[in-house]
Amino acid sequence: MHTANACSASGWTASSAASAARLALDATAVQWPISVFIARHPWPDLEAVPFMEAMRKLQTLGGVSLYPPMRILRHALHRGEIDPNLLRARMDEYLEEAVPPHVRDAFAAVQEALTEEEGSAIDVPPEAMALAAHCAGMPHLPEEALCFSLPSDGDRARVDALSIRYLKLFLDRGQAAWPMPLREQGLFRAARTLAERDPAFHRDERRRLAELPDDPEDVLAFGLERFEVAPRLAADYFRVHYLRLPGFVGALRFRGRELEQEERLMRDYLAMRILLEWAIAGGANRTFLPHPDLAGLATTAAYVLRMAPNSASAELLLAAHRYRVADRYAVWLDAWERTYEARLIKTCGASAPRETAAPQAQLLFCIDVRSEILRRHIEAEGPYETFGCAGFFNLPVWTRSLDSPYAHPSCPAIVEPVAEVREEGVDEADVAPWRCLAGAWRAVAQSFKKVKQSSVASLALPELSGPWLALYAALRTASPLRHLAARLKRAGWPKPRTKVVIERREPLSDVPVGLTVEALAKFAADLLQSIGLARFAPLVVVCGHEARAENNAHQAALDCGACGGRSGRFNARALVAALNRADVRSRLATEHGISIPESTRFVAAVHVTTTDEIEWLDVPPLTGEERAHFEALCAAVRRAGEKAAAERARALPGLQGTRATREVRRRAADWTEVRPEWGLARNRAFWIGRLDLAFEAALGEAFLHDYDWRLDPDIRSLRSIVAGPVTVAQWINLQYYASAVAPHAHGAGSKPTQTVTSGIGVMQGNGSDLLPGLPWQSVASDDGRLYHRPVRLLVVIEAPVRAVERLLQEDERFRRKVQNGWLRLLIRDPEQGAWVRADELVAAAV
Repeated sequence: MHTANACSASGWTASSAASAARLALDATAVQWPISVFIARHPWPDLEAVPFMEAMRKLQTLGGVSLYPPMRILRHALHRGEIDPNLLRARMDEYLEEAVPPHVRDAFAAVQEALTEEEGSAIDVPPEAMALAAHCAGMPHLPEEALCFSLPSDGDRARVDALSIRYLKLFLDRGQAAWPMPLREQGLFRAARTLAERDPAFHRDERRRLAELPDDPEDVLAFGLERFEVAPRLAADYFRVHYLRLPGFVGALRFRGRELEQEERLMRDYLAMRILLEWAIAGGANRTFLPHPDLAGLATTAAYVLRMAPNSASAELLLAAHRYRVADRYAVWLDAWERTYEARLIKTCGASAPRETAAPQAQLLFCIDVRSEILRRHIEAEGPYETFGCAGFFNLPVWTRSLDSPYAHPSCPAIVEPVAEVREEGVDEADVAPWRCLAGAWRAVAQSFKKVKQSSVASLALPELSGPWLALYAALRTASPLRHLAARLKRAGWPKPRTKVVIERREPLSDVPVGLTVEALAKFAADLLQSIGLARFAPLVVVCGHEARAENNAHQAALDCGACGGRSGRFNARALVAALNRADVRSRLATEHGISIPESTRFVAAVHVTTTDEIEWLDVPPLTGEERAHFEALCAAVRRAGEKAAAERARALPGLQGTRATREVRRRAADWTEVRPEWGLARNRAFWIGRLDLAFEAALGEAFLHDYDWRLDPDIRSLRSIVAGPVTVAQWINLQYYASAVAPHAHGAGSKPTQTVTSGIGVMQGNGSDLLPGLPWQSVASDDGRLYHRPVRLLVVIEAPVRAVERLLQEDERFRRKVQNGWLRLLIRDPEQGAWVRADELVAAAV
């Protein structure tokens, strides 16, 4: 048994090793279970450093490029999405910012050669190898000229495979028939117990397993000492371990937060990896030292000798190498984003927003990019006005369906719910038969699962269930029956009429049920003020959204991200129930200065994004004239939905015929369909302002949040929008970005070969990492062509420059995102009628 004294002899203690492990967590992100699949920022803890620097670091440690490949960038250039003049200007800027003056002329020649290079292999002459070897022998090489690898370099696949085996068992959420032994004692002790009996290890490896300490923190110090990790590299050593399996690490962090033991579980993970590594490679006397990327340096040296033979030097080689392996992609990405900015400004112009007549109806939608298409077509249908806001409608609540044992946090991940909203039956006589049928169905499903997991009874299951399952599969597959089968599955049996309970009740647990009148009025007022809704039409529709698709592991990615990866129908119903109450309206008027006419009626609805249909949920009693207006609105929404479906269908690969409505409904009902809709693909802008101009440029690519700066003199609403909806949109944007540029590390691979694992996520087959992002079919049209444009989010704020200056001064987190390039900021100053880029404002706010 290794002792603590031996650890301290080399300077490593349990506490110093644990500190390095905490630092290393910045390379990872929390991953929610697949059932909710909340959009995740892949690198949230790295925003303190510039985007370009963070990408270099992650690429070096993880061995994965995190920029669009040059093939994609060249396609964008050929399509006209990258302005060659802006590309040239950005290259010149890089030359001034990042290259030493005395090598700039020679570097420019190499830069030009790399711009013209089409990806073909370049010959590496002996003199290039000699120059690379000379450079590699220099001390203090920059990170991008190094390779980081684990001590067990040749056995890394085996270490990963064993780690995956133990993590799947530890993280299981009820899928495994036999739970992992000793799981309650933590990951490290449970994994060690299994490893000591695992036939995958031979005798010498089992002997080495026994050499490690019992405490996980001591194991960390043991690994740093035995693998001779230098103090300056300790955090990087742990980062490499995290980046080997970022998906499982993210799921482990989520479990740790649930149990309030995140730090402990992450230490357990690293200790388990060291345990496996020492057992497999401990006798090889290996050290963790970065070594020069000799092959990469030699390739760069070939360009240097070809383009600047008389100026070849180690300093030029290192500058050219950094540019070739990392920074040139950042330069092209900047040019792509600047081109989009320029075109958005040109499309919108500098004209003032137009004033509209009093609308007959108003509709509140989620800011989701899919809502923009439908909103645009609804406003073109008649005297209708639409608004965009976060789709949880500012209600931080758990929602519980009728008789459900589970309450879902129906709000963004960055918001903490404060109460529970429940669905209850209107008439108990209608609920009782439905409840009886639901109980019978659950009993059948549970019995089927138990028989399937039984070692004996499962042998007879295929014969007993085969004919019925075959009939069901035929109904789901055969056209035209599959649409009917999908509807029957979704409906099951008629659900009784329900209501959403929002009134505060005495809590039966720590979670309060319902909200007080004061809280309802406060949440509603904050929402209405943030979108600038000051005058009310006779009908106001609160419209959540959801997706309907068959056999889709990533269903939650198509539902409302603001509602925690579920439908927004509950939040819409809850807000409508509140705003139709006289006591809530009275408080809105007296305490918040918002007067809602007595004649205004609020209606709850849900937008089905896969088919662009509107389903009406809660419609209050209407008079004759109100009923006529509502029926006219229904007809207009139906026509707008058909037009929106036709617009979306044109972008879907494999469109069959020209009947868009039939096509989108077929995709929603087809269990073999890998692309029922595009989700939020192509999102790349977030517009905060009055949106009549935004509709001209959004085209299904922008989050649209209504905002009127004239009603927000203290920028309270603007700060709230930036802290909440903009942050969530940035997470969504970076999730799509990472899934597109690194699909095998940060995406989810291909849908047909996915396996849902342990109730927590998907894998490719049964031996991959837990894949943290979106399937390839969610970002690409085919194997070689991206549909999503992997660019960073552009935030457009319509407000006076002085208001945005104040925002940047007061909101350090947002200023850091802009300053370090994690998102871009553009201001449309309505007072000056001019567009202003944020670069100078950020510099002044620091």
